[in-house]
Amino acid sequence: MLSRDQYPNILVVDDEPFIVRYVQQVLQRANYRVRTATNAEEAWSIFEQRRVRIDLLLTDIVMPGSMDGFELAAKVRKTEPTLPILFITGAIPGNDPRSVEMTEKCLLLRKPFLPKQLLDFVEACLGRES
Repeated sequence: MLSRDQYPNILVVDDEPFIVRYVQQVLQRANYRVRTATNAEEAWSIFEQRRVRIDLLLTDIVMPGSMDGFELAAKVRKTEPTLPILFITGAIPGNDPRSVEMTEKCLLLRKPFLPKQLLDFVEACLGRES
């Protein structure tokens, strides 16, 4: 059995407070440790401080501010190239080739989603069993 500090730490980023709380509750009930941010700038600040090890970034794509989820992911990749990054979205921006690529690689979960869909999505990425 894993000790509490061995459970994966997930940084969840979404500009909708309801979605952040929903995802946080679902993941915490599955024994994940969850940090949250309501925009990409806040998420980058959490990541940059490195006070907590982040095992997975789960980010919305379309968010207000100077960075969207794709830009946040690109910035994170420059410093942590092996960090798993998953995307959630309610609206795929236009015919963005990045969205098509994320969908093809099963790295994109469309909103709305059920708790089991979220857990299956995260657990497949982290290699855990539901």
